[in-house]
Amino acid sequence: MAGLPDLIALLYRADWTRLSLSAELRAEYGEEPLPPPPPPPLPRSPRKYRSRWYRDWPGQKQDNGRYVAHGALLIGPGGRWRLVCPDPGRGAGGEAAEGNDGEHVWSWRPLEMEGPAPLPVRENGAYLPVPELLCPSRLLGGYTLEELGPVTVAGRDAIAVAATPRRDALGSRPAQQAYDRIEVAVDAELGILLRRIETSAGELVTLTELTDVTMDPPEAADPARFAPRPGSHLGDPKGEKPAVSGPGWAAANLAASGLSALARCQLSKPDRAAPAEQPEAMPSPDPAPLEPAGGAPPPGEVLELLYRSGEPKVLSAMARQWLDFAAVARPMSEEMRAGGGGFASLLDTVTSVMNVTRTEARLRVSGPDRYRLDYSARPRPVDATTISCDGERCWRVFQDWIAVGPATSLREPIVSLAESSWLLRLGLSGGAELTYRGRPARQFRVTSSGGEQVLGLLMSFPADAIVDAETGCLLRLLCYADDTLAIWSELDDISTEPIDPDEFQVQVPPGTRIVEATGNVITDAVAAIPGVKGTAARAAAEAVNCTASAVSAARSFWDDLRGHR
Repeated sequence: MAGLPDLIALLYRADWTRLSLSAELRAEYGEEPLPPPPPPPLPRSPRKYRSRWYRDWPGQKQDNGRYVAHGALLIGPGGRWRLVCPDPGRGAGGEAAEGNDGEHVWSWRPLEMEGPAPLPVRENGAYLPVPELLCPSRLLGGYTLEELGPVTVAGRDAIAVAATPRRDALGSRPAQQAYDRIEVAVDAELGILLRRIETSAGELVTLTELTDVTMDPPEAADPARFAPRPGSHLGDPKGEKPAVSGPGWAAANLAASGLSALARCQLSKPDRAAPAEQPEAMPSPDPAPLEPAGGAPPPGEVLELLYRSGEPKVLSAMARQWLDFAAVARPMSEEMRAGGGGFASLLDTVTSVMNVTRTEARLRVSGPDRYRLDYSARPRPVDATTISCDGERCWRVFQDWIAVGPATSLREPIVSLAESSWLLRLGLSGGAELTYRGRPARQFRVTSSGGEQVLGLLMSFPADAIVDAETGCLLRLLCYADDTLAIWSELDDISTEPIDPDEFQVQVPPGTRIVEATGNVITDAVAAIPGVKGTAARAAAEAVNCTASAVSAARSFWDDLRGHR
């Protein structure tokens, strides 16, 4: 048995871009059961196989009604890769292919399609081959791991591991999935997954595995093996978007130019009231962020600290955040300017009058679905001042009304500071010991590394993190846009003392307007608007929801028709 600390380090340090191998791929899947309520905050596409290597590749239907897909994978030095999949509908000679030659990601399909062939799976800006197997660090944030013992898979020594989603109120919780358990075989040397089995209530949902694995095959050293086929759809290997263009963009850009002019006119009126308070200022970092040099990954015991920080806990802390929206939006403005000036001008006009904003709140957490967030400072007065859940009901308190609904997870971005296991899905270096505001801590440099962003907390890279050595909480997280400090987030006044359950309940004063929450952000946002404006807003929200549902249903039908015909 490797032991949990060694297993965590093995999964985190797995790097497919340094491998040279060939393997056969096999996936077995069916109609995945939909995840249970609550409904998503916004209407979403019901594509069943997100981030799957076979998501646009046809499978062969079996007698039991499930589908089986096959592919041949080749990985070469420098992150080059190629994936070839036979097409059962086109005979022995039909196949589809995609890959990365080091300069372009590419995709080729023999099928008659409208438009170019879809590019490979894109995860947080990077195009990856078989991310469910080659990116095992995903299992370190939001899952509880159990080592089952040694196994042999595809002729290689491996470790059998079971992963179950954690259920808590903090930020590492994985998105709703169609499975409640994952069993994987971790290559004992490479750290990649040789097999992944997803089940729901004991029933198989999806099986993905590598077979016939060969290390350092001669063909992997030949760059020509990764070259795009003639007629392929080409993209940037790092996932960078080309400048937007086209008639639709031109029309929208023209409208944005008009809005920008109108905004400048309004902002220049002499009767505009001056701000009542002095604008916020971004604090000065002390200690300073880590330098880019010294990029060694953190030691195993530090990785285990981050992993265990996601376990359910009792916690009370003061959370603060300073956000420079102009710095966050500057890279977006530059990208828009490459496609024309309208949107860039509008964004520049809006951000030119925006100061640094400050958010402050007292956070209390006591196990799954028991939390309370009381804001003492928030940039927008229309936002909730208190969000609380006692395990049965959830309250969102606004200035003159309260939304009440069933218990739900806490989705506020600032809550992600209360644990740090989600950082394991990103690139980390450093881990030096220090004392920060009287508490023992570790400091890290954070880079994207194809990992995820956290809206409102970590929206660009690099970043600098200071993690509490006792609780695993983020004492400080600095997010940079280019060389400008864009977001400063921190936790202070941390306590792990028990919390009275009554503190998670909200006493509603007599006469307060109560709105029943539905869980749909659009519907709930307009539910409390009074009068004629409220009626019009609710009608518009209903139209948006109906339109989104229709689009999702049509897309689902098209995906099924294209993938399973």
